[in-house]
Amino acid sequence: MAARAALARGLSTSATVAAAFVAVARHEFLPGLGVARAYQDAAVVIKSDADGLPVSASTQPAMMAVMLDQLGVVRGQRVLEIGTGTGYNAALLAHLVGDQRSVVTVEVDGEVAGRARAALAAAGYGGITVLCADGALGAPEQAPFDRIIVTAGAWDIPPAWLAQLAADGRIVLPLSVRGIQLSVALERDGDHWASRSAWRCGFIRVAGAFAGPESVLPLGPQPGLHAHVVDGAAPDAEALYQALSGLAVEVPAGLRVADRAELADLDLWLTVCRPGLSRVNMLGRHEGKASPAQRRIADLMPLGGLCAASAGPFAVAAVGQSASADGDQGPPFAAVVRGYGPGGARLAAGLAGRAAAWDEQGRPGTARLQLTVHPAGTEPAPVDGGLILRRPHALVCAAWPGHVP
Repeated sequence: MAARAALARGLSTSATVAAAFVAVARHEFLPGLGVARAYQDAAVVIKSDADGLPVSASTQPAMMAVMLDQLGVVRGQRVLEIGTGTGYNAALLAHLVGDQRSVVTVEVDGEVAGRARAALAAAGYGGITVLCADGALGAPEQAPFDRIIVTAGAWDIPPAWLAQLAADGRIVLPLSVRGIQLSVALERDGDHWASRSAWRCGFIRVAGAFAGPESVLPLGPQPGLHAHVVDGAAPDAEALYQALSGLAVEVPAGLRVADRAELADLDLWLTVCRPGLSRVNMLGRHEGKASPAQRRIADLMPLGGLCAASAGPFAVAAVGQSASADGDQGPPFAAVVRGYGPGGARLAAGLAGRAAAWDEQGRPGTARLQLTVHPAGTEPAPVDGGLILRRPHALVCAAWPGHVP
């Protein structure tokens, strides 16, 4: 209980959600891990594929707390969870709604679902319904739900999720905005859905029929590091590996950032304002199978980066803090854009110029980004500077009102 209380005290969350973390024992859903590790504020991979990439995990408690606060669950509500994992989050939801029978959780992996069902029963939460099915279909026989929470990264939005929500319902999901995942809370607003909050996050992607058209590129000897490309043309894996293995050109952005969160806001701005570039993220750096050289490459782009892969000299660029900041006593840090490959210097310089516009417009970031979701095939009113993401089942608009990237 002391370890649970210490974890809860360290979370930036509401008193109600913190009480749920105290009440539910995480270590009971992570057998063999040990109490000390179970209550660290860290994600835990529970299953990996043949390439060593995670396919299921227990989410970092801090991110779980953020999403539960976004969800705004109150007692007496009915909740659907997409992505059961260990079952720990479903138990937290049951504590929040006050009735285990009001929580339904869906897991596509039969092995993972079976383990979660057993763990929930052993921990005293056997009243929660665990379904083994494609989460994109939701749980139509148990609908409607007051709240839906998705714990896997979504590229598209399955119609079943929105259809199974009550009229005043809310859904929280990690939505891909050009390869950057944002935990978004959506509610109905007339003929569309509008965001009420957004937080940057990182989840294993949705499996099944609604998985996105991603490319996963091996970088160097395998198993080890991979590049994940969700939005844009996939670069040549060897060209990307060679570019990131070479020297970087560091271009000052001409501004200082308070912390990594503000640097991530700049990264989001650049990704939205340059839709012609491919978004590249790193996978596998924490799985213990990447070589020192591969981990060095992953560290070059901890937030991900942008790649010019289809025209002109091959180039990759990513935001970071100046190497000279290593000797600083603390923030703020000088922001830079580092370029790699034959065209890296030019790409980095162009992105650094865009950084100045971000600074001039008040540094809009994740918290101020507004997203709306419309049915596929519709044409919403244009928004100045807005980015439109056309998916098979939804049209997503992302914009900072009053700001033009």
